[in-house]
Amino acid sequence: MARRIEHRSTSEWPASEVHAALIDLEYLRGRLAELGGTRPELLAHDVSGSTARFQLRQGVSTDSLPPVARTVVGAGDLVIDRTESWRRAEDGHYTGEIAAEVAGVPCEITGSMWLRDLAEPVGDQVSEFLVDGSVKVGLPFVGGKLEDLVADQVQKLLAREERFTADWL
Repeated sequence: MARRIEHRSTSEWPASEVHAALIDLEYLRGRLAELGGTRPELLAHDVSGSTARFQLRQGVSTDSLPPVARTVVGAGDLVIDRTESWRRAEDGHYTGEIAAEVAGVPCEITGSMWLRDLAEPVGDQVSEFLVDGSVKVGLPFVGGKLEDLVADQVQKLLAREERFTADWL
């Protein structure tokens, strides 16, 4: 059974400025350098009109994984390929999809993303970012434990990326 991933954050910047950062080549390189783990790499980046698509590679050292994950990953670092696509739905509203695969592990991470200006700003918060996704690990006996582990790590990564984006802006 898949585990859900839900993440919501608000920002003091309008959605258009947050979106511009999220798809910016230098921003992505900076985010990877700071948060990409072992052997971070920007594999693809294409911005055309109101759409953007990019692919990132991030690594996690096996030393930082719990024992149950190490038995599945084996020798070497965990390599994650992540693809994001964004499109402008209307002024102040962007939608996207995210997908990630873990090399050598039957693990699939998928989700939808929304970035939009708040209809009613709350204090200095004028936009919100939402991720609704799931993690599915196709392994008997340990799949559920690994799904919990991956979902937790994705939540932590999204929070770190949120802080990086705020600092970037």
